[in-house]
Amino acid sequence: MLKFFRNAIIASFILMLVTGLIIYIGIKKSQISTSMFPARDTEFLWMSAIEPKKPVTQTMLTVENEVGTIEYDFFLDPVEPFPYTHFSMYFVDPIQSFIQVDLTRYSKISFKIQCDPKNVLLFVLFSFDDKVTDLKNMATRRVSSTAFSCDKHWSDINIDFDSLDTPHWWLGRYGFEFSDTSYKLNKTMGFAWVNSLQSPINTPSHVKLTDIKLQGADSRFFYGAIALSLILWILFVIWQFRRYVIVLTAELKEKVRQDQPLIAYAKLTIEPQRDKEKTGLFRYMATEYANPDLSLELAAAALGINRTKINDILKDELGLTFSTYLNKLRLTEAARLLSENEEANVSEIAYSVGYNNVSYFSKLFKQEYGCVPKTFKNLYQNKDDAV
Repeated sequence: MLKFFRNAIIASFILMLVTGLIIYIGIKKSQISTSMFPARDTEFLWMSAIEPKKPVTQTMLTVENEVGTIEYDFFLDPVEPFPYTHFSMYFVDPIQSFIQVDLTRYSKISFKIQCDPKNVLLFVLFSFDDKVTDLKNMATRRVSSTAFSCDKHWSDINIDFDSLDTPHWWLGRYGFEFSDTSYKLNKTMGFAWVNSLQSPINTPSHVKLTDIKLQGADSRFFYGAIALSLILWILFVIWQFRRYVIVLTAELKEKVRQDQPLIAYAKLTIEPQRDKEKTGLFRYMATEYANPDLSLELAAAALGINRTKINDILKDELGLTFSTYLNKLRLTEAARLLSENEEANVSEIAYSVGYNNVSYFSKLFKQEYGCVPKTFKNLYQNKDDAV
């Protein structure tokens, strides 16, 4: 049995490593990352656009580069009350028509940006609004935004889509309540990087943008990994239980085989004793063990041997005390009856071998054989309903 438990522990450790690897792979697979720039996913075709397309007074934006890194310059006219520029990415189909894409699998967007001089820009998500958006008039798309800071050093920006709000000016323009700041991520039209009211006025500004990624999670891979791990552990437990039953059954049968000589004095494992006291003691116990009243005192009186001498004989020959040897005889006979009789009743067997208390009998039996009598009977007789 020790070998079984050692092997079970080793197998459990290996299975822990395997399931840990499965869950790790499930977590990695569930993490979705789609590169928008440089573009590596044909699922999201896009084209760039700028506002204003032509300078408005002195307010202007010009794209310097779109290979490897997006670079653009903008200038805000100090005379205008709300000068406005943006660089945007619009989703398109192969014939360059504006479309809406479903981004519900994604929870955030990340990008690297560099601004010179230091700036506060807005990240804007454009979405289709069923009430007001007209595809022929892009000004009617819903605007949802949040602000971020950048400077001449590269900054890693992560923006949760849940953090985007529709500004009051847009809600007021189209008659929405100011509390209606939500938008439909499944009808996303594009993104934009827009100057804010805190952007430098009357100052040339340069922006570099790259490594734009959509990030999210597909929980199906994670739950699939968990389900597979649970199935493996369930199968492992079933397999180990069956192996345990096989090993335990083999050990019980071997123990019964080894203990059977204790049933009759003629088959005792000790050598035949010439001493009459020894011979009489073993013969007496082999024939009287089923007597529920049998005790050291009763044996001493029946044999005419004092109690100390009886214990000395048993310790010298078997290494056992009187009560231990008596229980050994009784439990060995009980094991024989349980193994040979399919209809054996545990209570009747307990009484027949000298125990008036069935619970006490079961307790002693479990200490001797590692399982209660009912389980012993089922295992020994190779029954499938062992418990």
